[in-house]
Amino acid sequence: MNSKGKRIKICGLTRREDILAVNISKPDYAGFVFAPGKRRLTGPEAKVLKELLLPEIPAVGVFVNSPIEDILSLAENGTIDLIQLHGDEDRDYMMELKSRLSPGLPVIKAIRVRQAEDMKEADDLPADFLLFDTYTKGLYGGSGKTFDWSMIPDIKKPWFLAGGIDASNIRLAMKTNAFCLDLSSSVETEGKKDRSKIKEIIQTVRSEQPCQKENLDSTADNLSPKR
Repeated sequence: MNSKGKRIKICGLTRREDILAVNISKPDYAGFVFAPGKRRLTGPEAKVLKELLLPEIPAVGVFVNSPIEDILSLAENGTIDLIQLHGDEDRDYMMELKSRLSPGLPVIKAIRVRQAEDMKEADDLPADFLLFDTYTKGLYGGSGKTFDWSMIPDIKKPWFLAGGIDASNIRLAMKTNAFCLDLSSSVETEGKKDRSKIKEIIQTVRSEQPCQKENLDSTADNLSPKR
C-alpha cells in the first residue's frame, strides 16, 4: 500500500481482466459493487475475483441500503475487507452493523454532497471514513460528475473523494485533503476497465510529491458538474 501521499481506489471491478490490471498497477483499494447497476456483482462472482486479487490490495464492498446480513456474509467469508455504504443508511444502521462486524473491518459512509453542511454533519457519524460524492437526483453514485471541491470543510475523519476525477483534474484533486481518490468510469473505455488508463492515473498520483492543501476558490469554476 502507498505509504505517502494520496491513496487511490479503483472501483467497479467486474472481470478477471480488471483484476489483472489492478494487480499490475497496485492501487491502494479495489472496489466491488453490490448495488444495482451495470457493475453489480453477486457474492459468488466477487468471491472469485477476490481470490485473484493480490492480498495486499484490500477489497471494498459497495452497498446501497442492503440488509446487514448480506454485508456480514461477504465480510465473514473474506470477500471484502472494508464496507462502503452508499445509500440512505442512518446512524442506527451503522451502529448495528459495526456492533456485528469483526474487529478491524472499517466502514466508509458515502455522502452525496449538495452543500458544505452535508459534509460537516457527516463528520459525527459512526463511520471510520467518509466519502464525498456528487449529489445527482435519482442516483446514489456513479454520475461521473464533480462538485465544488473548494467548499469541502475541515473534516476530522479521513475521507475519500469521488465523482468525476479523471486525468484532466487529478492533480487538482491531489491538492485537497482527501485521504483517497476514488475512480471508476474515468479509467474505462467503452464501459470496461482500461489497463492503460489505470496505469496512467496511478503513475500520475504516485510520481507527484505529496501536495499541500491550497486555496481552491480560484479553481471552483473548473469544478462545476460536467454536463
